[in-house]
Amino acid sequence: MSTTHNLSLQLYAQDGTPVPQAVSEHLLDLTRDVYKRAGTHLAPGDVDIELAEVADKAACSLLRDRWNDDFPIAAYTELLTAVAALRAVHGFDPTPTAPEVLDWAERLGNQLGEQLEAPTSRCYVRFLDGPYRGAVLAVPQSLRMGDMGPATTLTLPIAWGDTADPGHGEARYQRSPAADGGTWLYRLDGDIREDARPHITLRSAPAEGGRA
Repeated sequence: MSTTHNLSLQLYAQDGTPVPQAVSEHLLDLTRDVYKRAGTHLAPGDVDIELAEVADKAACSLLRDRWNDDFPIAAYTELLTAVAALRAVHGFDPTPTAPEVLDWAERLGNQLGEQLEAPTSRCYVRFLDGPYRGAVLAVPQSLRMGDMGPATTLTLPIAWGDTADPGHGEARYQRSPAADGGTWLYRLDGDIREDARPHITLRSAPAEGGRA
């Protein structure tokens, strides 16, 4: 867990007296109390990963449902912003907001397109399992006869462990033989760590505190 905290914050009790606890400890207690109300009991060192996992789930849900005009995505947008703000208050490493998730998806699609010799259009791909389960991306595909569709295999970045000093790797996905309703389906190909999570990065790191 990152130990970079904003020490300029000063909390006060309802009667206006300063709170004697360290700011970071008090903020963690407040956050843990809210989770306890929801039935989740977190140790102080678990808050970082818990918030990061919430951001991962919201990001994949945003990438899944943004293509459906009938499905509201405002909740994902607001949740990603709220989690990023809460992590900033705690001094944890940053997680992306909704525009940054979509920017990452666009950049990833462009990088994946470089694997094809002459991509001529975009198609939708959906991941059925693994860290990116449910996410839908728009990626380039080849329209040449005998080589139609996106790449046979796709590798997506993953991370695991402490968010301040995580391990990094890739999850390899295998394409289905044919598209399903215009969307190409991909399944995880090979074993990965059980605690692997999506590694959705910001375009650049903030000026102070944390890492992208």
